[in-house]
Amino acid sequence: MNNDFVTKKSTGFTLIELLIVIGVIIVLAATTVPVYGNLQVSAQLNENSSKIIQTIRIAREQSLAGFNNQQHGVYFEINVITNNKFILYQGSSYADRNIDYDQKTILDSSMFLLSTDFSLINGNNIDINFSKGLGVPGNIGTLILTHEVSGSRRIILNSIGMVEEN
Repeated sequence: MNNDFVTKKSTGFTLIELLIVIGVIIVLAATTVPVYGNLQVSAQLNENSSKIIQTIRIAREQSLAGFNNQQHGVYFEINVITNNKFILYQGSSYADRNIDYDQKTILDSSMFLLSTDFSLINGNNIDINFSKGLGVPGNIGTLILTHEVSGSRRIILNSIGMVEEN
């Protein structure tokens, strides 16, 4: 036998194999981008909703405990042009508060607040103040937190001061 024509087996990838792998990667990337975007929106809504709920609960608990022998509340500044914000304050109302105790939180620019049935002051703003020792809110209703892309959360404050997300 003549060993002059011994064939060697190639160990690389063919062009077709590489194109198939690249095609599969592109399809996977194209299907995961929308899912990732929706997860981001959902995470932003959950985070901001939790901040609002926790702030309302803190104001109620501080009033219930008589912290600094004062009432406490949350003021929502709902603005169409700039970012919405809310302020945890100490005092009988936002107007009569002690500004040294203010804790301001500014919502993400993609978030918008809307009140369905709270009593409004100064345009669209909401003042929720809790009675000292009892924790009963002076203003009840539903806030709707909406993301500019999609989705919303309803935050409900009832007459005994309990707050929940719906």
